[in-house]
Amino acid sequence: MQKLGLFSLMYLVLVFLPLIAKQNAKSSPKPNQGSTYRVVKGDSWYGISRKLNVSPETLAKLNGRTIQENLYENEKLQIPKDKEIKSLSSDTKLKEKILYPLVKKEKIQKKFSELTYDPYKGIQFQRGTSSLVLASLSGKVVHVDYMDGYENFVILEHENGLYSIYGNLERIQVTEGQQVKVKDRLGILSKDKGLYFQINQNKSNLNPELVLQRGYE
Repeated sequence: MQKLGLFSLMYLVLVFLPLIAKQNAKSSPKPNQGSTYRVVKGDSWYGISRKLNVSPETLAKLNGRTIQENLYENEKLQIPKDKEIKSLSSDTKLKEKILYPLVKKEKIQKKFSELTYDPYKGIQFQRGTSSLVLASLSGKVVHVDYMDGYENFVILEHENGLYSIYGNLERIQVTEGQQVKVKDRLGILSKDKGLYFQINQNKSNLNPELVLQRGYE
């Protein structure tokens, strides 16, 4: 219980609060200005597009890029004019299906729970034959760290304010700031623990089991 509470608290401190602070500190140009935006450390295509209310693909295409390419600090991006803007509200569905983060489907050892007396923010898979941990969705590596009880873990940022967390890794094979595609290798599981997997939309915890079964809209 204490470890779970600590993980949840650390997760908010390490991921959401810094992101929110950065977003509040940055000036958000109006989309209809057709001006430029200067990339700062920690920016991603998804984060910038949410602030400007445009799709990541539209923003990337206008700048001759794709959302799979990395952004660089101090890089200038052209902001779409009114006629080029594709509002996120008209395209809220993910273009990719959220896939299992393991090569093979493993049994769930501990399920997601919102019970106040026994909360569990993600799901814990049993340690089976799958040792490779894969990205369940394309995105950006926003945090890599270690925590007692969860060992090495990776946090990915995706479009539509989604974040996925992968814990109990023995070895991590990605770095912060790296863009990854769905099924890209993130790391190797600990020998004695199954994968801890968590999905958040902004500050809300989603049930990963249901998301994997039904998809996300």
